[in-house]
Amino acid sequence: MTRTLFSRNSLAALGAICLACLPAHAQVEIIEPVGDFQFGKVAVHSSATQTLRVANRGPSPVQLGKVISSIAAVSPLCTGIGCAMVIASDFTIPPESDGCSNTLLQPGAVCSALVRFVPSGPGSRGSQLNVFMPNAAYVLRGLGGTGVSQPLDCVLDWAEKTFPQLLTAPTMTSTASAFHVRCYAQGAICVGADTAVPTPDQPSVYAYQAQANPLLQRLDYLSSLSRLAQCQ
Repeated sequence: MTRTLFSRNSLAALGAICLACLPAHAQVEIIEPVGDFQFGKVAVHSSATQTLRVANRGPSPVQLGKVISSIAAVSPLCTGIGCAMVIASDFTIPPESDGCSNTLLQPGAVCSALVRFVPSGPGSRGSQLNVFMPNAAYVLRGLGGTGVSQPLDCVLDWAEKTFPQLLTAPTMTSTASAFHVRCYAQGAICVGADTAVPTPDQPSVYAYQAQANPLLQRLDYLSSLSRLAQCQ
């Protein structure tokens, strides 16, 4: 077994290095939101906003860099239908409402910006927000929301309530090939509708059963089921 020994001088030098790079990061704090941004369900191509507030808790000014939404790492535990899609472009900070980017934040001062979520497609979507500072330091928050595809999500919500013993443990609506789909019972059955109709016929709802011989069955027109579910 190999042991690494540090002298008192080397430990002091290491501490000085750490303290030199710590203050700018340590004294800047995101005070709103307290946790990650959660936008909830938002209709596809519609928008929702939340406020970002950043405070300088330290004794000296801090020069902030750009506030951006960047692609975060995808969890290796979630790779199937219903997992969050990591799409940074669905989360933006409009320039006209950005009071934090490239700001010299004085001690005790607070800056704010609006973060906008515009889902470009259905399903759970995520990214991360970074507030950059000197020396490559940054503070961050997770970004999350769900794009809702109407009337399909309304039909699926209604179907889950109507057939609770069949449609159990639903995933989020996702895009798979030519369908918006939501799966149940660990992927044993999926229900979805056309995203691009291959014929002049109107969009339909299909059920896919993952059996030994996979079966794709047309259930009805999406418009018919929407009326039945009383989707607005």
